[in-house]
Amino acid sequence: MKNLPIVSIIGRPNVGKSTLFNRLVGRRMAIVDPTAGTTRDRVVGCVDWEGKNFVLIDTAGLIVDFYGFDEASIEKKAQDQIENSISESDVVLLVVDMKSGLVPQDEQIAKLARKYSKRVILVLNKADDPRRDTVGGEFARLGFSESVCISAISGRKSWELLDLVTRDFRKDRKIENKLKKVAIIGRPNVGKSSLLNAICSKEIAIVADAPGTTRDSIKVKISTEDKSNGFEIIDTAGLRKRGRIEKTLERYSVMRSIFSILNCDLVILVVDAAEGLTRQDAHLAQLSLKNHKKIILVINKIDQLKEQMANEIVNLFRFPFLSKCKSVAVSAKTKQNIDILFREITRELQKC
Repeated sequence: MKNLPIVSIIGRPNVGKSTLFNRLVGRRMAIVDPTAGTTRDRVVGCVDWEGKNFVLIDTAGLIVDFYGFDEASIEKKAQDQIENSISESDVVLLVVDMKSGLVPQDEQIAKLARKYSKRVILVLNKADDPRRDTVGGEFARLGFSESVCISAISGRKSWELLDLVTRDFRKDRKIENKLKKVAIIGRPNVGKSSLLNAICSKEIAIVADAPGTTRDSIKVKISTEDKSNGFEIIDTAGLRKRGRIEKTLERYSVMRSIFSILNCDLVILVVDAAEGLTRQDAHLAQLSLKNHKKIILVINKIDQLKEQMANEIVNLFRFPFLSKCKSVAVSAKTKQNIDILFREITRELQKC
Protein backbone atom coordinates (compact mmCIF):
# COMPACT_ATOMS: atom_id res chain seq x y z
CA MET A 1 0.00 0.00 0.00
CA LYS A 2 2.92 2.30 0.69
CA ASN A 3 3.61 3.27 -2.94
CA LEU A 4 0.02 3.29 -4.19
CA PRO A 5 -1.79 6.52 -5.05
CA ILE A 6 -4.00 7.82 -2.22
CA VAL A 7 -7.55 9.04 -2.85
CA SER A 8 -9.57 10.72 -0.09
CA ILE A 9 -13.33 11.27 0.04
CA ILE A 10 -14.33 14.54 1.74
CA GLY A 11 -17.47 16.61 2.12
CA ARG A 12 -19.89 17.97 4.68
CA PRO A 13 -21.83 15.52 6.88
CA ASN A 14 -24.47 13.24 5.35
CA VAL A 15 -23.75 13.78 1.64
CA GLY A 16 -23.12 10.05 1.08
CA LYS A 17 -19.34 9.73 1.53
CA SER A 18 -19.43 6.35 3.28
CA THR A 19 -21.96 4.98 0.78
CA LEU A 20 -19.61 6.05 -2.02
CA PHE A 21 -16.64 4.48 -0.21
CA ASN A 22 -18.44 1.14 0.12
CA ARG A 23 -19.49 1.32 -3.52
CA LEU A 24 -15.93 1.88 -4.77
CA VAL A 25 -14.24 -0.74 -2.58
CA GLY A 26 -16.95 -3.21 -3.54
CA ARG A 27 -18.07 -4.22 -0.04
CA ARG A 28 -19.51 -2.72 3.14
CA MET A 29 -16.49 -1.47 5.11
CA ALA A 30 -17.56 1.96 6.30
CA ILE A 31 -20.63 2.22 8.54
CA VAL A 32 -23.54 3.94 6.78
CA ASP A 33 -26.17 5.59 8.96
CA PRO A 34 -28.38 8.68 8.58
CA THR A 35 -26.90 10.03 11.83
CA ALA A 36 -24.59 12.95 10.97
CA GLY A 37 -21.05 12.36 12.22
CA THR A 38 -21.19 8.55 12.00
CA THR A 39 -17.69 8.36 10.51
CA ARG A 40 -15.02 9.71 12.88
CA ASP A 41 -11.84 7.78 12.19
CA ARG A 42 -10.40 7.40 8.72
CA VAL A 43 -11.54 4.14 7.10
CA VAL A 44 -9.07 2.76 4.57
CA GLY A 45 -9.67 0.34 1.71
CA CYS A 46 -7.87 -0.76 -1.43
CA VAL A 47 -9.48 -0.46 -4.87
CA ASP A 48 -8.47 -2.36 -8.00
CA TRP A 49 -9.99 -0.83 -11.14
CA GLU A 50 -8.95 -2.52 -14.39
CA GLY A 51 -5.49 -3.30 -13.03
CA LYS A 52 -4.97 0.12 -11.48
CA ASN A 53 -4.74 -0.03 -7.68
CA PHE A 54 -5.14 2.81 -5.21
CA VAL A 55 -5.79 3.42 -1.53
CA LEU A 56 -9.21 4.93 -0.75
CA ILE A 57 -9.84 6.85 2.49
CA ASP A 58 -13.28 7.67 3.88
CA THR A 59 -13.22 10.67 6.22
CA ALA A 60 -15.58 12.24 8.73
CA GLY A 61 -17.95 14.97 7.62
CA LEU A 62 -16.05 18.24 7.37
CA ILE A 63 -17.19 21.01 9.69
CA VAL A 64 -15.43 24.18 8.64
CA ASP A 65 -16.68 26.34 11.53
CA PHE A 66 -14.87 25.15 14.67
CA TYR A 67 -16.57 27.66 16.94
CA GLY A 68 -17.37 25.99 20.25
CA PHE A 69 -15.08 22.99 19.65
CA ASP A 70 -12.71 22.18 22.49
CA GLU A 71 -9.16 21.44 21.25
CA ALA A 72 -9.27 18.01 22.92
CA SER A 73 -12.77 17.13 21.70
CA ILE A 74 -13.48 14.11 19.51
CA GLU A 75 -14.95 16.39 16.84
CA LYS A 76 -11.84 18.59 16.68
CA LYS A 77 -9.57 15.55 16.41
CA ALA A 78 -11.74 14.11 13.65
CA GLN A 79 -11.45 17.36 11.70
CA ASP A 80 -7.64 17.34 12.11
CA GLN A 81 -7.61 13.79 10.71
CA ILE A 82 -9.43 15.03 7.60
CA GLU A 83 -6.88 17.76 6.89
CA ASN A 84 -4.10 15.18 7.27
CA SER A 85 -5.85 12.90 4.77
CA ILE A 86 -6.28 15.72 2.23
CA SER A 87 -2.63 16.75 2.46
CA GLU A 88 -1.47 13.13 1.98
CA SER A 89 -3.73 12.48 -1.02
CA ASP A 90 -2.95 12.39 -4.72
CA VAL A 91 -6.63 12.88 -5.58
CA VAL A 92 -9.46 14.31 -3.47
CA LEU A 93 -13.10 13.47 -4.17
CA LEU A 94 -15.22 16.38 -2.98
CA VAL A 95 -18.74 14.99 -2.54
CA VAL A 96 -21.77 17.29 -2.65
CA ASP A 97 -25.49 16.55 -2.43
CA MET A 98 -27.14 17.29 -5.76
CA LYS A 99 -30.64 17.07 -4.30
CA SER A 100 -30.12 19.65 -1.57
CA GLY A 101 -28.06 21.92 -3.82
CA LEU A 102 -24.98 24.02 -3.12
CA VAL A 103 -24.64 25.35 0.42
CA PRO A 104 -22.05 27.77 1.87
CA GLN A 105 -20.29 24.92 3.67
CA ASP A 106 -19.61 23.22 0.30
CA GLU A 107 -17.87 26.38 -0.88
CA GLN A 108 -15.76 26.56 2.28
CA ILE A 109 -14.74 22.92 1.94
CA ALA A 110 -13.84 23.53 -1.73
CA LYS A 111 -11.41 26.25 -0.61
CA LEU A 112 -9.85 23.87 1.90
CA ALA A 113 -9.48 21.17 -0.76
CA ARG A 114 -7.71 23.58 -3.11
CA LYS A 115 -5.35 24.59 -0.32
CA TYR A 116 -4.11 21.05 0.36
CA SER A 117 -4.58 19.09 -2.87
CA LYS A 118 -3.31 19.39 -6.44
CA ARG A 119 -6.19 17.44 -7.98
CA VAL A 120 -9.82 17.67 -6.85
CA ILE A 121 -12.72 15.88 -8.53
CA LEU A 122 -16.19 17.24 -7.78
CA VAL A 123 -18.61 14.34 -7.19
CA LEU A 124 -22.28 15.30 -7.42
CA ASN A 125 -23.94 12.51 -5.49
CA LYS A 126 -27.64 11.52 -5.40
CA ALA A 127 -27.98 12.25 -9.13
CA ASP A 128 -30.59 9.55 -9.67
CA ASP A 129 -32.33 11.45 -12.50
CA PRO A 130 -30.27 11.39 -15.77
CA ARG A 131 -31.99 14.61 -16.84
CA ARG A 132 -30.14 16.42 -14.08
CA ASP A 133 -26.67 15.25 -15.13
CA THR A 134 -25.18 18.71 -15.33
CA VAL A 135 -22.63 20.60 -13.31
CA GLY A 136 -23.90 23.94 -14.53
CA GLY A 137 -25.57 26.61 -12.47
CA GLU A 138 -24.75 26.78 -8.78
CA PHE A 139 -22.18 23.95 -8.67
CA ALA A 140 -20.21 25.51 -11.53
CA ARG A 141 -19.32 28.28 -9.06
CA LEU A 142 -16.97 25.89 -7.29
CA GLY A 143 -14.73 26.10 -10.35
CA PHE A 144 -13.45 22.53 -10.62
CA SER A 145 -12.54 21.33 -14.12
CA GLU A 146 -13.17 17.65 -13.30
CA SER A 147 -16.61 16.53 -12.17
CA VAL A 148 -19.08 13.67 -12.46
CA CYS A 149 -22.72 13.11 -11.50
CA ILE A 150 -23.33 9.77 -9.77
CA SER A 151 -25.63 7.85 -7.46
CA ALA A 152 -23.54 6.11 -4.83
CA ILE A 153 -26.49 4.15 -3.49
CA SER A 154 -27.40 2.59 -6.87
CA GLY A 155 -23.92 2.62 -8.38
CA ARG A 156 -25.01 4.75 -11.32
CA LYS A 157 -21.95 6.13 -13.16
CA SER A 158 -19.53 4.87 -10.48
CA TRP A 159 -17.50 3.33 -13.33
CA GLU A 160 -17.20 6.78 -14.91
CA LEU A 161 -15.88 8.17 -11.62
CA LEU A 162 -13.34 5.34 -11.34
CA ASP A 163 -12.16 5.97 -14.90
CA LEU A 164 -11.64 9.62 -14.04
CA VAL A 165 -9.87 8.91 -10.74
CA THR A 166 -7.43 6.40 -12.25
CA ARG A 167 -6.79 8.33 -15.48
CA ASP A 168 -3.14 9.02 -14.62
CA PHE A 169 -2.50 5.91 -12.49
CA ARG A 170 -0.28 3.15 -13.82
CA LYS A 171 -1.42 -0.44 -14.10
CA ASP A 172 -0.09 -2.73 -11.40
CA ARG A 173 -0.19 -6.36 -10.44
CA LYS A 174 -3.15 -7.41 -8.31
CA ILE A 175 -2.34 -6.86 -4.66
CA GLU A 176 -2.28 -9.89 -2.43
CA ASN A 177 -2.30 -9.10 1.25
CA LYS A 178 -0.20 -11.86 2.77
CA LEU A 179 0.49 -10.00 5.99
CA LYS A 180 -0.59 -11.66 9.21
CA LYS A 181 -3.27 -9.80 11.12
CA VAL A 182 -3.39 -8.68 14.75
CA ALA A 183 -6.71 -7.53 16.26
CA ILE A 184 -6.80 -5.23 19.30
CA ILE A 185 -9.96 -5.96 21.28
CA GLY A 186 -11.36 -4.99 24.68
CA ARG A 187 -14.09 -3.24 26.57
CA PRO A 188 -14.76 0.46 25.84
CA ASN A 189 -12.24 2.94 27.20
CA VAL A 190 -9.47 0.52 28.19
CA GLY A 191 -6.99 2.27 25.88
CA LYS A 192 -7.11 0.27 22.65
CA SER A 193 -6.69 3.26 20.34
CA SER A 194 -3.94 4.71 22.55
CA LEU A 195 -2.18 1.35 22.34
CA LEU A 196 -2.43 1.36 18.54
CA ASN A 197 -0.94 4.86 18.43
CA ALA A 198 1.86 3.82 20.79
CA ILE A 199 2.74 0.75 18.70
CA CYS A 200 2.70 2.84 15.50
CA SER A 201 4.60 5.72 17.15
CA LYS A 202 2.11 8.23 15.71
CA GLU A 203 -1.52 9.24 16.15
CA ILE A 204 -3.47 7.03 13.77
CA ALA A 205 -6.64 6.49 15.80
CA ILE A 206 -8.64 9.22 17.49
CA VAL A 207 -8.21 8.99 21.25
CA ALA A 208 -10.71 10.43 23.71
CA ASP A 209 -12.06 9.64 27.17
CA ALA A 210 -15.61 9.07 25.88
CA PRO A 211 -16.47 5.36 25.52
CA GLY A 212 -17.41 4.39 21.97
CA THR A 213 -15.00 6.80 20.23
CA THR A 214 -13.85 4.11 17.77
CA ARG A 215 -16.73 2.90 15.60
CA ASP A 216 -15.03 1.52 12.51
CA SER A 217 -12.14 -0.95 12.61
CA ILE A 218 -8.86 0.80 11.75
CA LYS A 219 -6.14 -1.12 9.90
CA VAL A 220 -2.47 -0.14 9.89
CA LYS A 221 0.52 -1.90 8.33
CA ILE A 222 3.47 -2.31 10.70
CA SER A 223 7.02 -2.93 9.46
CA THR A 224 9.73 -4.69 11.46
CA GLU A 225 13.47 -4.05 11.37
CA ASP A 226 14.25 -7.10 9.24
CA LYS A 227 11.38 -6.20 6.84
CA SER A 228 10.29 -9.85 6.75
CA ASN A 229 7.93 -10.02 9.73
CA GLY A 230 5.60 -7.12 9.04
CA PHE A 231 1.97 -7.41 10.06
CA GLU A 232 -1.35 -5.60 9.91
CA ILE A 233 -2.81 -4.35 13.18
CA ILE A 234 -6.53 -3.64 13.59
CA ASP A 235 -8.07 -1.39 16.24
CA THR A 236 -11.68 -2.35 16.90
CA ALA A 237 -14.66 -0.76 18.62
CA GLY A 238 -15.09 -1.48 22.33
CA LEU A 239 -17.20 -4.60 22.94
CA ARG A 240 -19.80 -4.29 25.69
CA LYS A 241 -22.21 -6.78 27.18
CA ARG A 242 -24.82 -7.86 24.65
CA GLY A 243 -27.68 -6.54 26.80
CA ARG A 244 -26.19 -3.04 26.74
CA ILE A 245 -25.87 -2.86 22.96
CA GLU A 246 -29.04 -1.03 22.08
CA LYS A 247 -28.46 1.27 19.13
CA THR A 248 -28.31 -0.04 15.58
CA LEU A 249 -25.16 1.98 14.92
CA GLU A 250 -23.34 0.29 17.80
CA ARG A 251 -24.49 -3.12 16.61
CA TYR A 252 -22.70 -2.47 13.31
CA SER A 253 -19.50 -1.64 15.22
CA VAL A 254 -19.72 -4.78 17.37
CA MET A 255 -20.28 -6.97 14.30
CA ARG A 256 -17.23 -5.36 12.68
CA SER A 257 -15.13 -6.09 15.78
CA ILE A 258 -16.23 -9.74 15.92
CA PHE A 259 -15.45 -10.08 12.21
CA SER A 260 -11.92 -8.74 12.91
CA ILE A 261 -11.42 -11.41 15.59
CA LEU A 262 -12.56 -14.20 13.27
CA ASN A 263 -10.19 -13.06 10.51
CA CYS A 264 -7.02 -12.34 12.50
CA ASP A 265 -4.02 -14.49 13.41
CA LEU A 266 -3.41 -13.01 16.86
CA VAL A 267 -5.63 -11.24 19.39
CA ILE A 268 -4.42 -8.53 21.74
CA LEU A 269 -6.92 -8.38 24.61
CA VAL A 270 -6.54 -5.04 26.39
CA VAL A 271 -7.68 -4.73 30.01
CA ASP A 272 -7.54 -1.80 32.42
CA ALA A 273 -4.96 -2.36 35.19
CA ALA A 274 -6.83 -0.01 37.53
CA GLU A 275 -10.14 -1.87 37.04
CA GLY A 276 -8.71 -5.38 36.86
CA LEU A 277 -10.10 -8.36 34.98
CA THR A 278 -13.87 -8.48 34.52
CA ARG A 279 -16.35 -11.07 33.30
CA GLN A 280 -16.57 -9.19 30.01
CA ASP A 281 -12.79 -9.51 29.57
CA ALA A 282 -13.14 -13.25 30.13
CA HIS A 283 -16.02 -13.40 27.64
CA LEU A 284 -13.88 -11.72 24.96
CA ALA A 285 -11.03 -14.13 25.67
CA GLN A 286 -13.37 -17.11 25.37
CA LEU A 287 -14.73 -15.78 22.09
CA SER A 288 -11.18 -15.62 20.76
CA LEU A 289 -10.10 -19.03 22.08
CA LYS A 290 -13.23 -20.76 20.77
CA ASN A 291 -12.21 -19.52 17.34
CA HIS A 292 -8.68 -20.89 17.84
CA LYS A 293 -6.96 -17.51 18.14
CA LYS A 294 -3.79 -16.94 20.13
CA ILE A 295 -4.10 -14.23 22.77
CA ILE A 296 -1.70 -11.74 24.30
CA LEU A 297 -3.24 -10.23 27.44
CA VAL A 298 -2.19 -6.57 27.60
CA ILE A 299 -2.70 -4.97 31.01
CA ASN A 300 -2.81 -1.27 30.17
CA LYS A 301 -2.64 1.91 32.30
CA ILE A 302 -0.03 0.61 34.78
CA ASP A 303 1.02 4.25 35.15
CA GLN A 304 -2.15 4.67 37.23
CA LEU A 305 -1.01 2.11 39.81
CA LYS A 306 0.89 3.45 42.81
CA GLU A 307 3.69 0.88 42.80
CA GLN A 308 3.11 -0.67 39.36
CA MET A 309 3.07 -4.14 40.90
CA ALA A 310 1.10 -7.20 39.83
CA ASN A 311 -0.58 -7.54 43.24
CA GLU A 312 -2.26 -4.17 42.67
CA ILE A 313 -4.25 -5.49 39.72
CA VAL A 314 -7.71 -6.52 40.90
CA ASN A 315 -8.77 -10.12 40.12
CA LEU A 316 -5.60 -10.78 38.11
CA PHE A 317 -5.96 -14.54 38.63
CA ARG A 318 -9.75 -14.60 38.78
CA PHE A 319 -10.07 -16.67 35.62
CA PRO A 320 -7.60 -19.61 35.59
CA PHE A 321 -7.78 -20.13 31.82
CA LEU A 322 -6.44 -16.60 31.26
CA SER A 323 -3.29 -17.44 33.23
CA LYS A 324 -2.24 -19.62 30.29
CA CYS A 325 -2.20 -16.58 27.98
CA LYS A 326 0.97 -14.59 27.53
CA SER A 327 0.63 -11.23 29.31
CA VAL A 328 2.43 -7.88 29.14
CA ALA A 329 1.85 -4.92 31.47
CA VAL A 330 2.15 -1.59 29.64
CA SER A 331 1.24 2.06 29.68
CA ALA A 332 0.10 3.18 26.24
CA LYS A 333 0.08 6.76 27.52
CA THR A 334 3.77 6.80 28.58
CA LYS A 335 4.81 4.03 26.11
CA GLN A 336 6.21 1.98 28.98
CA ASN A 337 6.98 -1.62 27.92
CA ILE A 338 5.64 -1.07 24.38
CA ASP A 339 8.93 -2.42 23.03
CA ILE A 340 8.43 -5.61 25.06
CA LEU A 341 4.90 -5.97 23.70
CA PHE A 342 6.14 -5.46 20.13
CA ARG A 343 8.68 -8.28 20.55
CA GLU A 344 6.01 -10.59 21.95
CA ILE A 345 3.70 -9.82 19.02
CA THR A 346 6.35 -10.67 16.42
CA ARG A 347 7.36 -13.79 18.35
CA GLU A 348 3.79 -15.09 18.53
CA LEU A 349 3.14 -14.31 14.86
CA GLN A 350 6.13 -16.43 13.87
CA LYS A 351 4.38 -19.40 15.47
CA CYS A 352 1.11 -18.82 13.58
